[in-house]
Amino acid sequence: MPFEYVCPHCHNRTKVLDGFAGQSGPCVGCGKNVTMPHFNEQGVLVPTMQIASKSTVSRSAGKKRGWMPAIIGSAIVAFCFFLSATAVIYLWPKMQQNIQRSYQRRDLENMKSLATALNAYSDRFGTYPPPVVFDVGGKPLYSWRVLILPFMGYDDLYKQFDLKQPWDSVSNSNLHRAMPGEFASPNSPDAIGNHETNYVLITGPGTLFPPSGPLSPKGVDKPTLLLVETKNNIGWCEPGDIDLGRSFRVGNRPMVDVGGLHKSSFSAMTVDEEAMRIPSNVPQAVLDALVTPNGGENVQTSTFFD
Repeated sequence: MPFEYVCPHCHNRTKVLDGFAGQSGPCVGCGKNVTMPHFNEQGVLVPTMQIASKSTVSRSAGKKRGWMPAIIGSAIVAFCFFLSATAVIYLWPKMQQNIQRSYQRRDLENMKSLATALNAYSDRFGTYPPPVVFDVGGKPLYSWRVLILPFMGYDDLYKQFDLKQPWDSVSNSNLHRAMPGEFASPNSPDAIGNHETNYVLITGPGTLFPPSGPLSPKGVDKPTLLLVETKNNIGWCEPGDIDLGRSFRVGNRPMVDVGGLHKSSFSAMTVDEEAMRIPSNVPQAVLDALVTPNGGENVQTSTFFD
């Protein structure tokens, strides 16, 4: 008498003759190997334990082996993320400092060009150029920046200037737009577009540029600042520098305070054409000592040099 068999794989129902009880073979529905129920000693049909096919065993073993690599891989990813996050936390201040230094280096390169030209002018004429050129009546005409053009390689631009007329006269006003790039900071959002300068002298009593006339770089204290960075608000050939008599501190007031382009320090160039990055929190006494050419002060500035 046939009995009904349900495939454990595809659940296909099949009528099986008694003669096939206990035998194995492919399922007519899915083709997988199955074993028919068998009759016990009492003649009762009982299920037989299924023997999995090779492919089934292989896939099961593969699954059992697969979870461990997955866990190990996840652990490695999590550990790498932890290391990366930790590195960023500890290295971020240093990364920011390096970024600022790279930006500031461009200012120092410009200032180096100006300092070299100022010293070349001094070698030719015995002293640094006057900060402002006046006419016979005492009217200010133009800045020292015009005078150093030939020493920067801008002879043609210098020859176009009418040195007897002010910088904004009819004959000179168009030259305002021909500003050499060395006079403007690439870290200022508008200096180049407005043809304005960011590098100035410190003038006034007790500086390299006192009211009595500019000094020579020979015999001055070391280090003595020749150029400092400031925010821009005047044209490059327009008279204007930082007057020690008005103010002299680190801040954000254009053409009055030193600094303002960088967060934690400001750029400066010494008489010896050495680059300096001076902290914004520098003591005022140290700042004063750095601009006096013959004060004889002994200040610690070794950490300021680039």
